[in-house]
Amino acid sequence: MGEMLTIEALVAKTGLEESLIRYYESEYGQHLPEKILRGDTLFFTETAADAFIKIHARHAGKMEEPDNRRYARVIAVTSGKGGVGKSNLALNLAVAMQRLGKMALVLDADLGMANIHLLAGIQPAYSLKDLIRTDLEISELITQGPEGIGIVAGGSGIIALADSTAMQRRQLLDGLEQMERHADVVIVDTAAGMGAGVRDFLMAADEVIFVLTPDITSLADAYGLLKALHSRNFDRPLYSVVNMATSLKQAAEVAIRFANCAQQFLGVSISNIGYMLRDATVGAATVRRTPYLIFDPQSKVSRNTTAIATALLQSQDDTLRQNSAFRRFQNLIRESVV
Repeated sequence: MGEMLTIEALVAKTGLEESLIRYYESEYGQHLPEKILRGDTLFFTETAADAFIKIHARHAGKMEEPDNRRYARVIAVTSGKGGVGKSNLALNLAVAMQRLGKMALVLDADLGMANIHLLAGIQPAYSLKDLIRTDLEISELITQGPEGIGIVAGGSGIIALADSTAMQRRQLLDGLEQMERHADVVIVDTAAGMGAGVRDFLMAADEVIFVLTPDITSLADAYGLLKALHSRNFDRPLYSVVNMATSLKQAAEVAIRFANCAQQFLGVSISNIGYMLRDATVGAATVRRTPYLIFDPQSKVSRNTTAIATALLQSQDDTLRQNSAFRRFQNLIRESVV
């Protein structure tokens, strides 16, 4: 029968995170040896360790091998001000979409407060700046995060766009374009506010999600950002998500107020695609450096986020995209320096 392993022993033996093991167990359980019950505890068999390692190798290979037929769907998550839960939503949307069968990747494009890796509990070896300093391939910049999602650290790598040579800028943007071939969905966590870098990422995206809260300044700042996008003739789907609401009624009021302002003053349609009620689970998961969808899958905020991911996947068809979102970004950068 061999050695019997607790989950902690299995983590140590395989080098995989517990969340990843749990994910593989739920997705590929039919390929794993049955657990053994001893007393009140279920143990993994020694052969299960090898099985998990093989599953991980196959799963990781899917992310690393580009699909030259199409580009990923690029969804930007943004807000007019900080502190509205934007980064947590971006990360957990990726986890939810991965669970729904999509290869999901998060690009941390927050210039000053890059923190996706902290929320995910990982330490990336590289960030985007390494694309213009080394001969690394984009696949080497993708760090595998919880439940198999891909994470690309940005931060100062995005800032480097402003100070790099034309050749370096092209190299970086070519890398971003290649990144789109390594996933089905790319979630871009932008910085908050109306900086030029934020607007360029939003203009490049296939869709934009505005994260709102009941705070009046959140609405005002989000409207200012929407107005800036409108002035640049953004013509792709726009969505709102209301976070930190105390009730469904409050969430609906916030979403309707924002949509009415957009329609009345800008002639812009923005659809509400979901809400997240205030939930202490978010803070507890952040302290543990674990996505809240993994920390407590049955919490209100986890169920709300899964509903948002499901609605997003149903809102657009899965036709293979022939055009790169980040090629649009490259065109925007080129226009800005002419």
